[in-house]
Amino acid sequence: MIEVLTNPNKFFEERMKGEESLKIPVLIILISGLIGGISAFFIAGITMELLREALPPEAMGIASTIGGIAAFIVAAIASFVSWLVFTALFFGISCLFKGEGQFKRTLEFVGYGYIPTLIGGIISVIFMYYFVYYMYPTMGIPPVTDPAKLGEALEPVMKSPMMQLSYAIGILFMLWSANIWVFALKHARKLTTKNAVITVAIPMAAYILYSVWQMGLM
Repeated sequence: MIEVLTNPNKFFEERMKGEESLKIPVLIILISGLIGGISAFFIAGITMELLREALPPEAMGIASTIGGIAAFIVAAIASFVSWLVFTALFFGISCLFKGEGQFKRTLEFVGYGYIPTLIGGIISVIFMYYFVYYMYPTMGIPPVTDPAKLGEALEPVMKSPMMQLSYAIGILFMLWSANIWVFALKHARKLTTKNAVITVAIPMAAYILYSVWQMGLM
């Protein structure tokens, strides 16, 4: 796995000699999703805290449990959706450059490219833990009485320096993934390096713009 991070060109060149297999990529995506689920669980906890005066006391315990579990599961599922969507986009764009190769092989190689997100996800979880238990309690954000105003109450949370830093880290590690995906597409779809860069750059540009928008910088 270290070679994926340090020399992806050689790694994928060697993998092309073997049979297609999704076992390791599925495991990578699953772990990535579980790590993302922990961050989502923390955010759900803040959300329920803000809603404590808008919900009946007897419903808070159940709502908090269900909300946290649901956020965790959704984040885990979203990692697999992201994997499929990015692969489909890369596969489709590479067709414009007359790329050759099976979708399954492309799916496999793109899965390996998510390894940097495991590292970034762990760092984000650490930041999230620190924010939830040490920074958020000092922000003095009052609970909402109207659930419709939840988005407004969450705005200072999502735009706090710690959350902004978490988003920035996510972008940096996704760029690392993008570098790996260039070589993944080069071999899985038999593209030139230039065309592989273009294939990866288009979806990544959209992702970065969306992330910057989430950070409130646009």
